[in-house]
Amino acid sequence: MKNYIFKTTVTMKDYNNKFWWIDAGIVRDIHISAENMREALEQYRETVAEKNYIEISNTAIKNKSAMYQDTADGEAVQVGYVITGKTEFQRDYGKCVNQYIDLWVTVLTIITTEF
Repeated sequence: MKNYIFKTTVTMKDYNNKFWWIDAGIVRDIHISAENMREALEQYRETVAEKNYIEISNTAIKNKSAMYQDTADGEAVQVGYVITGKTEFQRDYGKCVNQYIDLWVTVLTIITTEF
């Protein structure tokens, strides 16, 4: 079993970020134990749906984009994924509508420290 921490920043899709707002920190850090990244992503999806009411479809998992960060020596290394999610927003007059959001997910792998 591997242990992961999923750190998520949530943003609105570019086309609707002037009309809707979402708290970037709505999804708190999620600690997951899984055999591999596929299992970990499935557990992440279930946890986000249960705790934050954000739906991540099978297609969204399949079409996730790699997220990169520059290292000190100027090379880019993959640190996670950008995944599309869907959640409900309430309009001023009470009706709820579905809107798409981006979940910027940094994945950290925890290893046992050897002393």
